[in-house]
Amino acid sequence: MTCPNCGNMTVPYPLSTGLSCGDQSYKVRCSFGTLFFDVVNGSSYVITSINPQLQRLVIRPSDWVDHVCMSADFRSQGIYLDPSLPFNITSSNTLVLMNCSTQVLSLAMDCTPTSICHAYLRDNPLAAASCSNFSLCCSMKTGGSPHEYIIRVRQDRCAAYQSFVHLDTSLSVSKWAAFRGLQLEWELPQEPLCTSQVDCRNNSANSICSVDPMKVVQKRCFCQPGFRWDPVSGVCYNIKCPRPEDCKKRSKSPLIGGITFSAAAVLFGFAALFIIHQQRERIQREAKLILTKMHEDILNTNCSGKAAKIFTQKEITKATSNFSRGNLLGVGGFGEVFKGTLDDGTVIAVKRAKLGNTKGIDQILNEVRILGQVNHRSLVRLLGCCVDLELPLLIYEYIPYGNLFDHLHGAYKCNWAPLTWYRRINIAHQTAEGLAYLHTSAVPPIFHRDIKSSNILLDEKLDAKVSDFGLSRLAETDATHITTCAQGTLGYLDPEYYLNFQLTDKSDVYSFGVVLLELLTSKKAIDFNRDEEEVNLAIHIKKILKEERLMDAVDPAIKEGATKLELETMKALGYLASSCLDDRRHNRPNMKEVADEIEYIISILRGS
Repeated sequence: MTCPNCGNMTVPYPLSTGLSCGDQSYKVRCSFGTLFFDVVNGSSYVITSINPQLQRLVIRPSDWVDHVCMSADFRSQGIYLDPSLPFNITSSNTLVLMNCSTQVLSLAMDCTPTSICHAYLRDNPLAAASCSNFSLCCSMKTGGSPHEYIIRVRQDRCAAYQSFVHLDTSLSVSKWAAFRGLQLEWELPQEPLCTSQVDCRNNSANSICSVDPMKVVQKRCFCQPGFRWDPVSGVCYNIKCPRPEDCKKRSKSPLIGGITFSAAAVLFGFAALFIIHQQRERIQREAKLILTKMHEDILNTNCSGKAAKIFTQKEITKATSNFSRGNLLGVGGFGEVFKGTLDDGTVIAVKRAKLGNTKGIDQILNEVRILGQVNHRSLVRLLGCCVDLELPLLIYEYIPYGNLFDHLHGAYKCNWAPLTWYRRINIAHQTAEGLAYLHTSAVPPIFHRDIKSSNILLDEKLDAKVSDFGLSRLAETDATHITTCAQGTLGYLDPEYYLNFQLTDKSDVYSFGVVLLELLTSKKAIDFNRDEEEVNLAIHIKKILKEERLMDAVDPAIKEGATKLELETMKALGYLASSCLDDRRHNRPNMKEVADEIEYIISILRGS
């Protein structure tokens, strides 16, 4: 049952202002027409807005103590959410921190002279009057384990803070007040708890009080067969007709509907056969046209300043010793990659689709379109192609030191240099820069859609090169996502994909977050040889982060002998990975923000 309004503010389900409404795990407080959010350390904050569709609310942070650079909630050490409740702080907040101790310099904060906190102190009269005498100020984005439940103010950190939601830092400081607030989100509620069937009739119609299989000591009002739980509105709805009026319309003419359906099914069968035949012919025609056009596309492609080339079948057959097994570099679902050497001594990698594998051919043709539009040092370079054969071949620069997966997970060659912590974080930064280029600098933007450690190649200097653009897609001018059938790799795939079958730039961010965990732990994204609760690396590490045990999972090869500052940067990268792995994609940072954050962590290491 939804709670009544609090003053002029609607209180949506599952928020609860009393025992008789909402879900009791989502308590807020209505006092004299104002809605408050209470935290565990005794402080209360006014709720200024609620978005039930996104499950988010914004609270107003504390003001400052008059004429002192100290937040009013300093004595309670800031905002402490109860981690056992279904609320947490989102990554959409920008914090300006003032009157800071030098101890914060070891944390993942921007305390540099270019930090936005200096502009805030300079151009905000109230801040200038209170805090201008305190030289150390910082800024940061919330999100990740250290700031999932806490905004901490205390003497050995920062004594004053201000928070802004979705802050546009390009605006003048005088306009920042419109963004003031701290955004929280809540998890979607489960079915209501119950002790008997009477509770279910009161809480949610069309439900049965039965034992919760996840917690056998509890009972919940589970929806009856044919109904599904709607956590936003808190009711069980009919699967066949989510809106009641739809059921009414259907019930008027069941006989007519049945006859119509039968006739339509017969017609559909004939139509499907005809369409399949037409599609096959169309695909064959298009394939011939595409192969012909590939000559033009390749000749127009400029890869790292060098014009791509059309190779002949004879050249590639000779270069690869007739595609001998000894030159095989790798095998994937699309086909095979061979090493080759041209007459001028250039070492190449040749990608060939499997005979009869139309998806493999499509992926190879797709790479021509994608790589023809990009040029970045962290992306593998396309040298040309061969279309004399029935199957098109792509020719790339050869990257001699294999891929990141092999380096991290034991497939070492004797002459490979070890991946030190500094090398690992540089690989992370180079990869992030390449992805940020695809998302923000390529026109139109490009979603890679298959980021994983095996698609990150390492050259002789252990510099990273993002490869394999077979699943990549161009985002049209106004597109924010691409709706697709199953794509990507288990363990790296955006969990929101399973809800809406859409992949976005934030899907690449999620996959990259898994790569960051691999760099930290040297563990595989999915490993069925691990204990059941540790099979999925992302899920396992997020649990460890909540328990503040990240360092237990860090690869001993980089942890042992590390300086205190290096250990702190490992933690910082772990928290960044956590923000990339947020289950809700709108909470994740974009790839440019990720690259900038890694660059900042590297600057801390260099400064040591």
